[in-house]
Amino acid sequence: MQTRPALVFDDAFITGVDEIDDQHRNLINLTNEAALAFAGSPPPNQVRQLVQELLSYAIYHFRTEEALMRQYGYREADDSAAESHIRCHRDFAARVVSVQEALQRRECVDSAALVDYLVDWITHHILGTDQELAAFIRQRRAGHGAPPSATRASPDG
Repeated sequence: MQTRPALVFDDAFITGVDEIDDQHRNLINLTNEAALAFAGSPPPNQVRQLVQELLSYAIYHFRTEEALMRQYGYREADDSAAESHIRCHRDFAARVVSVQEALQRRECVDSAALVDYLVDWITHHILGTDQELAAFIRQRRAGHGAPPSATRASPDG
């Protein structure tokens, strides 16, 4: 059974955008909770519940990031980066939904492979596209570039 966390939120994961960092901590905690549970061969209903929690929180987090993109004009400044970032969100959600659907059909899901995917995706996404987005947001918040819109970013868009 796994006793160490699958992911540790360390300084490399800090983006400098508090709302994103707080949500990343929660996403990492959920991933660690799932990894720990999966290592102990949980009943199928617990696996389904954990996957649902991960998916729901990830979607909430993606909405927050995408609202920040709109608020600070990320697409206008770099359409390619914004599109790529959003596509990464959609691909992640599609992958987790496919696992969720397999679980609903009572199919066997390789939980170790799922945890590996989550750890890899979260790590690369935070250290890559999220750091780029955060640098852009920090620059705009510091008053460089076009002023952000007056509306506050919210996960509901």
